[in-house]
Amino acid sequence: MSEQKRTDEIQGEILHVYDDIEEADNNLPTWWLLTFYGAVAFGLVYWFHYHEYGIGKLQPQLYAEAVAAAEAERSIVTDESLDALAADASAVAAGKETFMAQCVACHDTQGQGRVALGSNLTDEYWVNGGAPTDIHAIVTNGIPAKGMPPWAPILGEQGVNQVVAYVLTLRGTNVEGGKPVEENATVWEP
Repeated sequence: MSEQKRTDEIQGEILHVYDDIEEADNNLPTWWLLTFYGAVAFGLVYWFHYHEYGIGKLQPQLYAEAVAAAEAERSIVTDESLDALAADASAVAAGKETFMAQCVACHDTQGQGRVALGSNLTDEYWVNGGAPTDIHAIVTNGIPAKGMPPWAPILGEQGVNQVVAYVLTLRGTNVEGGKPVEENATVWEP
């Protein structure tokens, strides 16, 4: 017995019927076919452009280049450059503003330090070194064991440099009422 072919006005020729479910053989929509072929063509071009011939750069390569460019733009911090920045009134004013917003809780308003917290920044005794680059390293990296957080991620390179410039202007002012000198402090001599 041969099965009789049926047609439907909407679906066209019915090919299979199973459990009263009719399956027709319809053409795929043109927009769907164009999207599919476009995706295949894009995939081939992408593969050859980025992976096979290496004409284009992948994201890890672009990221590495951006990091290298940012590192190249970073300024080299020296004692002389920080001392010169301490002589710049606008940098010192910006550093003072940041100091008043971020550092007053531990180092007090004039940098004399609080008894239980931050070091005295106004005398000649410096526990972790008093050279400008030492101060820069402390502000940048912090001293977690003593409660000093690293400020470089928050302030950025320019902000750290400005705060260091301001702290350099505080050195030698000997404000009264500061934190007592620690036993292992060294005298800073310029």
